[in-house]
Amino acid sequence: MKMIDKVMEELQKQGFLPQREDFGIAFKYQMTNYLYLEDKEDEDYFSLYAPYIFEVDNENMADVLVTINAINNAMKVIKLVVNDDHVWVCFEEKLPKDANLEDIVPYAVVTLFHARQQFYEQLKKA
Repeated sequence: MKMIDKVMEELQKQGFLPQREDFGIAFKYQMTNYLYLEDKEDEDYFSLYAPYIFEVDNENMADVLVTINAINNAMKVIKLVVNDDHVWVCFEEKLPKDANLEDIVPYAVVTLFHARQQFYEQLKKA
């Protein structure tokens, strides 16, 4: 079974309402959009994102980058990046072929949510 099919199945088991899209899967958790982006070249690559969580411009760029750096240094597996003038929270991992998505998917979703919250809280202090 392809990774995207495994992820879709696990999201449904976890009670999410995932939608298949051309790029992968979209769903919501705690009023936040999430994306699973399919990598057809690497079936063992798991990538889940909370995209477009904050708009970046010239006025806030320095504070955003300092905040992103602090979170990237403090949290494991998660990375925050600026993509298309927006902050994205990323959970990316190369998984072994027999990886148990039952544990990985809910952990990834909650960790992305937590990192998003940390970003907002730390940015207020910047």
